[in-house]
Amino acid sequence: MRVLAIDSSTDILSVAVRGEGGAAEASIDSGLTHAERLMELVDFCTRRSGLEPSAIELVACARGPGSFTGLRIGMATAKGIALGLGIPWVAVPTLDCLAWGREDFPGVVVPVVDGKKGRLYSAVYAGGLRRGAWLDLPLAALAALLDTFPEALVTGPAAELFGDYARGRSGLRLDRLARSPAARALATLGEAAFLRDGGTAPGEGPLYLRPSEAEETAAIKAAIEREAAVQ
Repeated sequence: MRVLAIDSSTDILSVAVRGEGGAAEASIDSGLTHAERLMELVDFCTRRSGLEPSAIELVACARGPGSFTGLRIGMATAKGIALGLGIPWVAVPTLDCLAWGREDFPGVVVPVVDGKKGRLYSAVYAGGLRRGAWLDLPLAALAALLDTFPEALVTGPAAELFGDYARGRSGLRLDRLARSPAARALATLGEAAFLRDGGTAPGEGPLYLRPSEAEETAAIKAAIEREAAVQ
């Protein structure tokens, strides 16, 4: 299946185009400049793969958790391309993509994304499957959770934050490829999800584990206004 995959959920922007003849992938690891660079990568990967844009059969995008702005950019772009080409689109959890390819690790695999405000988005995987809920925790709390497993592999863009913990505990390892782009994994998982469940509904939005700063500010403002009205 010819798939265009877009991951703009972290500071590593990556795009992949996969077809019968192989795959083309490109990434930019330079912070959140996704709005300016995303379509440039889409165009590059499409041309590098040798496919005409009209030949794409499915668009896959990372669903989150991750950057609020990045997720909105990626999902809006994926929906727009799918609508323009008249093809389905599918959203895949970001952490699933980051854990992909590490199914043979003997312990748990823990992908981590910087959630800002001193917290990390994460989940625990074993044998390629997520075990338990999505996590939004401070680093120390997540490290304490990892202490309950004999062996744990930390991967994903924020894995380096666990450097001190890894040096102090033999069973905790940092993935050497932790900051690898996720678009190729997204293409594979997106196709599997589409073949299993069909496309994602048009109205589906990103996976957010907490309100955005704008929503938090609006909630605080509304609470202040309610308090003022009572007085």
